[in-house]
Amino acid sequence: MIPFMSGVSNNRALESKPRPQKFVTLCGRIFHDADPAYYPRADYRSRTILLCTDSCLGAFLADPDVFYKVHRNSEKNEYVESR
Repeated sequence: MIPFMSGVSNNRALESKPRPQKFVTLCGRIFHDADPAYYPRADYRSRTILLCTDSCLGAFLADPDVFYKVHRNSEKNEYVESR
């Protein structure tokens, strides 16, 4: 039998969980309600670049300067995390 706790809302348990956030990868792909911790990332010029797949990570690591130049969406978008 599960004890009943009067006056305690189940919403409090949900409120304490961190909510997934919106983020944009280097190529401009937008992820809603996703945790960026589960996506590939790489350091580039003192920044952490978020990528959408392991294949993109491999291509980035092969030649970061070319990959960045070709795939950047713009500096105003939030595809990087500041350190």
